[in-house]
Parts: sequence; structure tokens; C-alpha cells
Amino acid sequence: MNFEVAFSESLAESAKDHLLSSLRKGQEQEDLCFALWRPSVGNDRTTALITDLVLPVEDDRLLHGNVSFEADYLARAARFACESNAGLAFMHSHPSNGWQGMSETDIIAERDRIAPPARATGYPLVGLTVGMDGVWSARFWRWNGNKYVREDCRKVRTVGQSIDVHFNPSHRRLSAPAARLRRTIDTWGVERQSLLSNLKFGVIGLGSVGTAIAEILARVGVSNLLLIDADSIEEHNLDRMLYATAKDIGRYKVDVVASHLKQTATATSFQVHPMRAWLQESDAYSASLDCDVLFAAVDRPLPKDLLNNIAYVHYIPVVFGGIRVATKPSGKLADATWSVVNVAPGSRCLRCDGQYTTSDVTLERDGSLDDPSYIVGGTAQSGNENVFPFSLNLGSLMVLEMLRGILREDWWPNPSSKIHYSFLASRFTTEKSECRNGCSVWERTGSGDRWIYPFLDDPIDRSTEHWDSVTSKSWLERWWRDVREFFGGRS
Repeated sequence: MNFEVAFSESLAESAKDHLLSSLRKGQEQEDLCFALWRPSVGNDRTTALITDLVLPVEDDRLLHGNVSFEADYLARAARFACESNAGLAFMHSHPSNGWQGMSETDIIAERDRIAPPARATGYPLVGLTVGMDGVWSARFWRWNGNKYVREDCRKVRTVGQSIDVHFNPSHRRLSAPAARLRRTIDTWGVERQSLLSNLKFGVIGLGSVGTAIAEILARVGVSNLLLIDADSIEEHNLDRMLYATAKDIGRYKVDVVASHLKQTATATSFQVHPMRAWLQESDAYSASLDCDVLFAAVDRPLPKDLLNNIAYVHYIPVVFGGIRVATKPSGKLADATWSVVNVAPGSRCLRCDGQYTTSDVTLERDGSLDDPSYIVGGTAQSGNENVFPFSLNLGSLMVLEMLRGILREDWWPNPSSKIHYSFLASRFTTEKSECRNGCSVWERTGSGDRWIYPFLDDPIDRSTEHWDSVTSKSWLERWWRDVREFFGGRS
């Protein structure tokens, strides 16, 4: 199991404003504070989500170059953590840059003084150190039945308008730049390329847009990619889905895409994890919690709702994209629009943006969206028409928005919450706004595993390759066609 820590951008800035206040003024003075955290547990990692600061008041600490806390301050913070059903975190600053090590004094303070009362919360103590340059380091202190054992974190993530990631040097892979990535590295440098290669990305939905996203990620040197989709390729996918051929009809989309990505990926060491599942199946949901960024290429309300909550509840930014095509009664194109929405703490969620409603989720859950009579009645969502160039443009735009968050420098303009493109007007518009007052998704920010999505399903066994949605007759026809092609068209 890997251990990590994640902040919302606003909370991380508030913590640094306190911890680095004196150091930023040129004074050689460290500082400290306590905080609360909640767990987010995926298949391979446990993340401490920092949710609240417990800042010191007068006489809570002694400032003497170094810094020490009073017992009453620790007791108050531990009691607040227990009352909040949260874990206790301890933060302090160091007057040096980069990922920080621990002095013997630091170890004694966390292991011997803070970890025992923190154990009353039912969670390990999480310790964090921030350097003068704002780089965070972190560790868990776990009780093994005999003593407290330190588990150094692999990285610390801060998510919001940008995606800021600080790696433990002992866990960061630094591979020599491959010749196949020379042009990419020349564009944004070795450091940013190393960051991309050390993050895990997830693509939810392997239709025309999701497949394009996966291809772009593989080409820019991403080395760890999760693919989630339980659908199989049908004939009507062939004019829009990258990689798909007539021979692939009936195969799982994730299998076809994963196979091709292994051939086109440019990373020195590339791992792709295809899952034949819908996101709401519990195993796929857990796997998504191991990702650092998720791409939502889905059109159903339920996975939109689940991804929307993941972004806020688990501090995993989601890049959502959608296409809507309008046609005239004559069948001619009236307009096509597509939009990209960046979903993370501090930005507007998908529901407040109008991408779906709670009633849409309920209708999908009770099967109404699959009822032919309901669909014919015109009440269900429509507008799923699409063509290949629209999909490629949207997929590229979604990846570019992710790259803006990761590559962003301080002098860049703040990114928009939403980008909207009109094909007819050939015009991009952008907007930035927050959730509506009383948004229940926003109120769940940082809840982690304390909040359980109500519509999770048990996993479905799709371990064997099969041609679902294809009749035995069509399977036989395809087999006979392949035989004839093998023998040069002779029958």
C-alpha cells in the first residue's frame, strides 16, 4: 500500500500563510499547527485528505527559532479530531527548500509526543513539513501493535486551479529522456515531463472521445494509465472510434485500446490497466481512487454524478467533456458545440454547471433511460450524434486543459472552469464560476471514505473474452468473412 497526502489549493495556501509567515519576512523562525484529515482508500494507495486547520491561539506554542507546542494545544486538537471523526495531522515548517527529511527532534515530537494521543482518533498520525519554497513532505505514523512505525509518503498533491505535486525523491522515477520524446521534452522540459510520467491518469469511457484522450496521453509520455469501460465495439462505432476495425466488432473497447496503446506509447516503461467494468462497480470505483487525474468521457448521468463527487470528496481533479450536435429536420447540420469543464475543489461542479440533474441519475438508476417507450416520448437526454473530427478536437482540448493545470507557472492567467466551443460560429468562450449556495457536492469536499456513494454495484465477472451484443449468426458471418480473407478472398 502506498501512502499520500492531498490538499485543496485554498487550504494548502492557508496553511503555508501561517507556517511560512516569519520565514517569508526573512526571520529564522519555524512555526507549527495541527489539522484534521480523512482517509481515501483505493486499491493501491491510502491518501490523507487534509480538511481543516486547527491554528494556534495565544500561548499555544513557543517560538524560539525552533518551535514547540503546549500540551493543551495538542489536547484541544486531538479532542477536535475525535469529535469530528477525523484523523490528526501535525504540520511544521523548515527554513530550507525541497522535500524535507526529519531530525531526531522532529521524530521524537511526532512519534513519542503526538502519535499516542492521535491514536485515540482511530487513525494514524499524519506528519507534514513544508519548506521555504512551499514544497510539502509527509509521513504516516502507524501503530503495529508494539511501536509506531513511520511510513514515508510517496507524494503530496495540491488540487484546485492547478495541479501541484511534490514527490518523495526516493519514490520518483527519473528515467533518461528517450529519443522518441525529444520534441515533447523540448517543449516543456525534463522536469515537467518527469512529473507527467510519475502521475497516474484514468480515462473513464472508451468511446470516440475517450479513445482519443488515451492515445494523446500515451504519445506525450504518460507511463501509468487506467482505462474503464464495459462496452463492446459495434458497427456504428467504426466511423468515430480510433483503432476500431470491422474485425474488432464485439470485442471489449478497453482490450482493443490497451493493445494498441502498448504499441504507440512513448514512455520508457508504460503500464496500461484495462478494466472491463462500469465506473459504478465497486472494483472500478476503487481503482479510480488510485489516479491523480481522471478524464470523464461519459454521457450517462450516473457516472457523471459519481465522477463529480470523486473530484470533491476525494480531491481527484476530473476533466469532463461533452459534445452536442443539432440537426435540421432536413438532416443538415445546424450546429455542433462541445465543452470542457474542470472539476476540482474551488471550481463549479458538474451538477451546478447543468451537465446533469439529480432526477437524471434517478431515472438512469430505475432503468427509465433504457425504456424504449420513455426515450420515444422525448423526455430522456438526447444529442449523442457525433463525428470523428469533433471527438478528436474535444479529446485534445481536454488533455490541453489538464496540461495547463500541471504545466502552469505563477505568471500564467488563471484557468477557466469551463471552455465552450461553437462549430458554427468558430468561437471559443470561457467562464469561471463557483457552485451554487447549498450545493451538497461542495459540502462533501474532503469527506473521503466517510461518504459512500449510494449507487455502487457489485463487480460483474467479465474475465473471458466474448462477443456480447453480437448474435451467433453475426459471429458466424464474421468468422466466415475472416476465413475468406485469410485465403485471399476465395470461397
